[in-house]
Amino acid sequence: MTSPVPPSPAGAPAPGYPMPPAFGPVPEPKRSWFARHKILTGIGAFVGVCIVASALNGGGGSGHSAAATSPAAQPAATALSQNSAGQDAAPAPEQTAQANDAGKADAGKSDSGLSFPGMQRSDVVGNAGEMIDDDGIQVTATTVAAGDATLGPTACSTVTITNASKNTLDVNALDFTLQDPAGAISNAGFMGSSNHLSASKLIAGGSVSGDVCFSTDVSAGGQYVLLYKPTLSLFGHRRAWINNL
Repeated sequence: MTSPVPPSPAGAPAPGYPMPPAFGPVPEPKRSWFARHKILTGIGAFVGVCIVASALNGGGGSGHSAAATSPAAQPAATALSQNSAGQDAAPAPEQTAQANDAGKADAGKSDSGLSFPGMQRSDVVGNAGEMIDDDGIQVTATTVAAGDATLGPTACSTVTITNASKNTLDVNALDFTLQDPAGAISNAGFMGSSNHLSASKLIAGGSVSGDVCFSTDVSAGGQYVLLYKPTLSLFGHRRAWINNL
């Protein structure tokens, strides 16, 4: 006869049987500190981003400021700027020499000792009857004298123009003017002579002569200045012949 199995306490397994798993709720897994403090984590992350951004901005600004205000860099930059400005302002030796030569040439134009009211620094001045050569254009003008007075008093001068340059020269009586003792300048006219200087074009080596006359009365005497400046020429100086009548 089999012995009955004594009853086991409530919840206890029978002898020879494994302990059944414990019953009850499964414990939650342990979370990290950041997961349990989300608000503090968010605030910390925001503050960290702000600090990094501020450091980056501040670093760039300080670098710029240091480069701009560096005591060692400022004198060097200033000296370099002054040297560059001096080099730009100083003319090249060739330019200086050319300018000096041009100045001497212009000064020599009016260094003949002759002068008249209204004379310009670059004028080429001579006495009546002299030949004036300027850049190969040779012009001779006789003393101004009274011309034909049939229609009124006139004053005339016979001029000869020789083109010894390499360029073609336009000749016109209207390129001549006459300044009287009062400083009034008259243009050439078509009275006083039958042999007026005709408008023409002189090739290199060409020559032409003729009278240039003005409606001016020279009977009272004084200083009369015959002036010549080609209107169509961009080069050359004004020529002047002084007539002391």
